[in-house]
Amino acid sequence: MLIAVTETGSDPRSNAAPAGEQPTGKGRPTPKRRDAQKRRRGPVPANRKEAAAQRRAQARESRQLQRQALLSGDEHHLPPRDAGPAKRLARDVVDSRFTLGQIFFGMILVVLVASLAIPKGYNTVLAAVNALSFIAVILVFLDSLRVGRKAKSRVTAAYDAKSAYGVTAYAAIRAMQPRRLRRPPPKVKRGAAITKT
Repeated sequence: MLIAVTETGSDPRSNAAPAGEQPTGKGRPTPKRRDAQKRRRGPVPANRKEAAAQRRAQARESRQLQRQALLSGDEHHLPPRDAGPAKRLARDVVDSRFTLGQIFFGMILVVLVASLAIPKGYNTVLAAVNALSFIAVILVFLDSLRVGRKAKSRVTAAYDAKSAYGVTAYAAIRAMQPRRLRRPPPKVKRGAAITKT
């Protein structure tokens, strides 16, 4: 039996897929980059007014995504202030330890109630309460600064000094907040061992 041979000398039946096998791939050609970008951008505005309205709509949508990410902890849409592995590591360092900032608002509330409940004649007691509140503020500040420096050293060791820029203040501010009010929400338990992610 004779077999027809193509110009390249191969059997045309060898290029066909075997019976029972489905062709692999997505079944359509990959779009060019410029075409995909045009589809993502949407319609081209006709004038400057439409372009400004389109920019405002995109900014509003971006802000909405960032707000949702701060509540849910979605890493993909966090604002630039909270985005990145260095900031995530700093947050984990803060959330893994107890800080005085977690009870600071409770202490202030107790001091406020005590100052209102103490009669006016007890000036010494009022002065002592005010002094205690002032000492509490200083202790919270020093504790938050200590945690911020610890977070910076961990980020520097895990990444580099450039990634650790601004981490001290970022972590210190987070350490001053009650755990339930921190945004993005904590993802590690108190006392957990922190590793580079």
